Amino acid sequence: MDFHEKLGVPEYEFRVIFGGTTVDYDPEKENSNRKKHGYSLESAVHLLECIVLPIEANKPHAVSDAFQENGETRHMHMSVDDSGKVVHMVTTMRPNETVRVISFRRASEEERQKFLELTGYAE
Repeated sequence: MDFHEKLGVPEYEFRVIFGGTTVDYDPEKENSNRKKHGYSLESAVHLLECIVLPIEANKPHAVSDAFQENGETRHMHMSVDDSGKVVHMVTTMRPNETVRVISFRRASEEERQKFLELTGYAE
């Protein structure tokens, strides 16, 4: 089903359709992201699920406007991990309402400052 058409939004816009959206990542990139940034892409999937379905304590979250990189439209997200650290995630929309996590890492000092300004959350 083409939900983006029914919603009247571009195909690349970040969206979540309850019962229709899945979140995934490239398993081959898992080890490199863990080594480079110290975070598992699987934990990014868990964090997105917690943000979208705030069954546990709701976490502050900020998402960027769409931008182009490597020939695809992406979004940056910032939120808080289970340790209370501000984290930075990049996603893209894929066919069949799939959110693909591209990278996940601790937010830089500048990003943490921007997150504080946007949400009022400080580590």
